[in-house]
Amino acid sequence: MRSSHYLVTASVLAVATALSAGHAAAQTSGANAPALVEEVIVTGSFIAGTPEDAALPVNVIGADDLQKQGSPSTVDLLKSIPAVQGALGESNQFGAGQTTGVGSANLRGLGAARTLVLFNGRRMATSPGSIFVDTNLLPQAAVGRVEVLKDGAAATYGSDAIGGVINFITRRNFNGLELQGGYTYVDGSDGDYSASLTYGFTNERSSLLLSGGYRHRSELPTVERDFAVRSFAENPQGGWSSFGNPGLYLQSANGGFTYTSPVADPACNVISGPGGGAAPCQFQYIGFNNLVEEEDYWQLYGEFNFDVTDTTTFHAEVLYAGHDVSGEKSSPSYPPNNFPSSALTTKIQGNGYFIPANNPGLQALLATNPGFAPSAATAGLFTSVAWRPIGADGNDLFGGGGKQDKRRFDAYRVSAGLKGEFEFGGGIGWDASMTYMDNWSSIATPDILVGRLQLALRGLGGANCTGSTPGANGCLWFNPFSSGTSGNAVDGRTNPNFVAGTANSREVLDYIFDEYAYDIRSQLYTADVVFNGRLPIDFGAGQIGWAAGTQYRWSGLERQNADFTNIAVSPCADSSVNPAATCAAQNGPFTFFGALPDYDLDQSVISFFGEMAIPITNSLNATLAVRYEDYGGNVGSTTNPKIALRYQATDWLAFRASAGSTFRAPPTTQISPGSTTNLAYTTAAGGYRAYDTFGNPNLAPEEAITLNLGALFDFGDFRASVDYWSFDFEGPINNESGSSIVNALFPNGPTGANNCANPAFAPLLSRVSFTGACSAANINRVRINFVNGPDIKTSGLDFSATYRARDVLGGDMNFGADLTYVLEFQVDANTIEGVPVAAARDYVGTMDYLGYGSQPQWKGSFFAEYNRDVHNVRATVRYVDNMIDTRVGSATFATNQAGQKIDAFVTTDLAYRVFLPWDTTLSASVINMFDQDPSFARLDLSYDPFTANPYGRHFKLNVTKRF
Repeated sequence: MRSSHYLVTASVLAVATALSAGHAAAQTSGANAPALVEEVIVTGSFIAGTPEDAALPVNVIGADDLQKQGSPSTVDLLKSIPAVQGALGESNQFGAGQTTGVGSANLRGLGAARTLVLFNGRRMATSPGSIFVDTNLLPQAAVGRVEVLKDGAAATYGSDAIGGVINFITRRNFNGLELQGGYTYVDGSDGDYSASLTYGFTNERSSLLLSGGYRHRSELPTVERDFAVRSFAENPQGGWSSFGNPGLYLQSANGGFTYTSPVADPACNVISGPGGGAAPCQFQYIGFNNLVEEEDYWQLYGEFNFDVTDTTTFHAEVLYAGHDVSGEKSSPSYPPNNFPSSALTTKIQGNGYFIPANNPGLQALLATNPGFAPSAATAGLFTSVAWRPIGADGNDLFGGGGKQDKRRFDAYRVSAGLKGEFEFGGGIGWDASMTYMDNWSSIATPDILVGRLQLALRGLGGANCTGSTPGANGCLWFNPFSSGTSGNAVDGRTNPNFVAGTANSREVLDYIFDEYAYDIRSQLYTADVVFNGRLPIDFGAGQIGWAAGTQYRWSGLERQNADFTNIAVSPCADSSVNPAATCAAQNGPFTFFGALPDYDLDQSVISFFGEMAIPITNSLNATLAVRYEDYGGNVGSTTNPKIALRYQATDWLAFRASAGSTFRAPPTTQISPGSTTNLAYTTAAGGYRAYDTFGNPNLAPEEAITLNLGALFDFGDFRASVDYWSFDFEGPINNESGSSIVNALFPNGPTGANNCANPAFAPLLSRVSFTGACSAANINRVRINFVNGPDIKTSGLDFSATYRARDVLGGDMNFGADLTYVLEFQVDANTIEGVPVAAARDYVGTMDYLGYGSQPQWKGSFFAEYNRDVHNVRATVRYVDNMIDTRVGSATFATNQAGQKIDAFVTTDLAYRVFLPWDTTLSASVINMFDQDPSFARLDLSYDPFTANPYGRHFKLNVTKRF
């Protein structure tokens, strides 16, 4: 932590100590003064009040309500909120980034980075490698309620609260010991289970809360769900790739460096499945993947509150949480898009690997298939981009299945503060606090090293290889052909071309593979001082309430790469075998992933804010808020005002309205010049390609105007609310669309006319590298930048209602509905490098995968509940509206067209809770009781993981025992 942080900390502590001393003096002069009664502070305001007084659209979800729903996980809870349009946490592969095991919240479909997640009203550090908070770190056993503010709140909380705020608040006044255990039965899986222990102690002056929780998710393989494994004709993106093993090769001219037409390994169709597309065969890797990975989560939380005096309270909380994904499964290997130099190939060939004629695998293949490649018998072969070193047979380093990535996250958080009340100035309250969070992640993805692969193809591989004789003196061969492939590891088909003795040894696999690995550290430090009180101004309905304060925030982000991942250590394709190698194109030593720079970035923010609650009349209240934040540097400063009104028209009808401006500064990673490599499916190329995303030092902050207009109805047993909301963005921060670049260059797919020779598209061509001539099939890497993108306007309606019917069959019945209807999600036309790439479009009711996400027009839940004595039964119907796939198709794949409809996803849950003797509570649930498969979407897993889940019908049992 920097010296400036200590200075701020010392200042806050000095203020808090002085205030506390003043309270002690006041207590001495008035020992019999009554104890301070704590008022509720609602999310969205620093002024004490009650939820009923709020003019803002805040939903409160209590622990009792969660228990009635069957105690959903945090991910399940967030995905069930209608205002949340797409959230991570269920299945995070294929374009969701390096986030498996991480959960997110995404209010209004504006992106998780625009939803501020708080814990007890304080900020949390972002998850390393992302720009949003990991909700899976929250101590679920300690949470007493969740408050959801569905309105922009930058005037109160500052940057990131554009789409709204979700505040997780711990249990209060808890006494005793509570043990909880749960198990979820999932067909095709070993099931999920959880356990927690919570202890609480409360007396007149202090309280203590301790909790520990553990949750385990078992892996659910794709082959356990019929909907996830589709034929090529049904879903050409369903794990199908033209880059397979067996693969596609190029015949080399005898003794030269030129090559003739491509040839396919003859076992290709036998091993990999039906043909189709531009290549003679397609390889399906989806059977090597999981729908859900094996994951472990844990949280330890402690909270202590102590009344230092009758008017001063000390609060402290400590959290340690983490999760581990020890083996995220994926394809046995990636197709290479980085190539060795001619010094390693021994041929003048820029984009391929050379396989000499004496490679034992090639000799075995030629012996069983004499017509495979005539010139290969004397000259050998080059590989093209349409192959991968390991495919249908599985990866023997990982038990013959897919390769396994490792993800580990650990977080530490401490928060402490003092709050109280002056006895002068009309009872001015104050709150001084500090929060620090340190969040670590360790990522390791197996990938193949370029130089080592090329040497092994020539028989010079192996850690103990000496000399220059292929296959001798510890030197090993690598066989890329089907002659070394015994069969298909997923469906069990055997390979008639298999030649025993030519399979790749574990030693050569261990030699060519290494870990693309790095550690990321995300830190956040905040110091807050807030004052609140009442002004001696009364218009006849009460005094004006006010709050004012300041906040200092420091955030740091650090990445440390392993040597082979570090571009400063290993910049070149040959670096793994020649550390002194130099190169013009510094793509790093791995065949697929690009090298990364280390970085150590930080950002400091100082803010000042104020708020007033004005009772204008007995029926009309106004709240005014304003916040100033200064980021310094290129980002600069901003001032964000907000006004909220609440008018009680009659006893049963009230109106509320709010309007304000919001602001989000670019994260430090997005303004630094380094890059990050992600995989994205490229329709025109028929498979995944590497997209290198670069930071932009010239990024400007994004701004938005928010509006909410609502009505509240209260007829006693019937309560309802309806709200119109809108967000109008200017210059939203986003990365450019790589698919838009590719689609603009190749509007007719891989075989149709293209814009390679069109000078107007030259700026876009500079963003794409090819393995050969300009063509969709030869796309290698695509460069995209963070930019202030086209403006966005979204608006919609929220509706919520509950009704209680009393004395029904000796009990009560409750009914409820919670709905969100999106009116528009309008995005302006977009250009990249001055070239128009996308027309203006309304994305409501669409799935724009890896673009504007999943935007169902309707999302809602409906419940009916029966209570009698100790029994509670609740049935809940959840609805996610149908969507239209926006992605541009291609002429080659007839089923791969824009306009594919993703049907509505409707599930019904049934939960039963009973209070048993001995302070025991039992709840049993059937989730998705009618066993509805997620609706088909043209994605790798054949469904949309942001809006649906892959479990089908599953059963949950939870037992809670109080002592």
